[in-house]
Amino acid sequence: MIRMDSDFEVTPELVQKLLERHNTEREKRLLKYYKGEHDIVSRKFDDETKPNNKVVTNECKRITNVSVGYFIGKPVSYSTTKDNKDYMERLQEVFDLNNEQKVNADLAKSASVYGYGVEVLYTSQSITGELEIRFAFLDLEEQDVLLVYDRSVEKNLIMALRHYSYKDVLTDQMVKEAYVYTADTIYRFREKKDGMELEHEEPHYFREVPINVYYNRDNISDFEDIVTLNDAYNILQSDDINESEYTNDAFLLIKGMIADDEDIQNMKEKRVIHVEGEDSGVEWLIKNLNDTWKENLKTRLKNDIYTISATPNLSDSSFGGTQTGEAMKYKLKAFEDNRASKEREFKPALQRRVRLITNILNYLRNNFDWRNIVPNFTANLPKADLTIADIINLVGSNILSKDSSRAAIGIIEDPAHEAEKVQQENEDYIDLNTPKEVNIDDEQDEEALQGDK
Repeated sequence: MIRMDSDFEVTPELVQKLLERHNTEREKRLLKYYKGEHDIVSRKFDDETKPNNKVVTNECKRITNVSVGYFIGKPVSYSTTKDNKDYMERLQEVFDLNNEQKVNADLAKSASVYGYGVEVLYTSQSITGELEIRFAFLDLEEQDVLLVYDRSVEKNLIMALRHYSYKDVLTDQMVKEAYVYTADTIYRFREKKDGMELEHEEPHYFREVPINVYYNRDNISDFEDIVTLNDAYNILQSDDINESEYTNDAFLLIKGMIADDEDIQNMKEKRVIHVEGEDSGVEWLIKNLNDTWKENLKTRLKNDIYTISATPNLSDSSFGGTQTGEAMKYKLKAFEDNRASKEREFKPALQRRVRLITNILNYLRNNFDWRNIVPNFTANLPKADLTIADIINLVGSNILSKDSSRAAIGIIEDPAHEAEKVQQENEDYIDLNTPKEVNIDDEQDEEALQGDK
């Protein structure tokens, strides 16, 4: 993390200094482990004739996939009051335009791998010339992002630097570009012979740095603490196969006989070995293996990986059969604590995204308040906490509002839109079941009805 005074000036010298200080070795190593490029892959022996199997059991990828699936496998829903229906509809249009559910999933995965995920917000024009508010996930495998904060207690983001290198197809030369984002301007730099050079700058109207950061729990990768355990497990697995090859290629020890190549060939063809003498004999010269000790060690490593990463072994027999929601909760206590921690880190970033979008909407002469939009998360695991029938009973008992109940039901992705559809259906039902010849607002009709009585 880099901290600076807020009264800075974006200059080529500043950008060059920041690029020189940006170390991305940690991110590169974590990505390699997620992709299965573990240390065992580059292992070498001095004796190149020895078996050297390189088995990778990718616990890092399993941890990320399981954690992200449980955390955000069910899309985030948003709730608000009836007074903000128009606001929610405008936001939902922006979410749909940008495939918000996929962007959230990509950000959660990036946060699981690197400890943080990054998105960029920008504006563009549609085919019809209308302003579009866009946001996109930044893949940290393709580019690097440097974040700069001020020195205040709040630790406000005051600048972000997105940079990458590529080979120019025409010149076959490597090109390095950098985009600098501040609270009011976007700068584009390109590397020249004398360093970085400003090529273009343009204002924006988000009123904040339009780079949004989603942190993971403790700002670290979900598997960062178990990398050494995974390495140890890979070594044991690989050496098991090496020893198996050693056994297949074992030496045949013949005592009391000197055999030449012809004798050995005859033995192989006739399947008979004849030796004489009291101390003579034939046996395989193999290494004695302690399989029980090695299997116990691998089991311990696996259990340590599950414990430290707070991810359950879902293939374990204890998860089989019919279990109550309460019993499942206790088995997933550490996993759920991890998810709750992720939610606490992810939610402020979602709210900041809504705030940045709202800043543009308000620039277009609206008066929305981003605090009225509340993100809601749902764990992606079968549980018997509240059924739909339970939710309906809570609404009927005036314990739960209809808006909150819609947000709590997983199949409803857009609670505000669902409420609008229900209201429209009710209005259509009333229209269909109201006699057309009766108009209770007409005094003559009302008197006629009373006369009939």
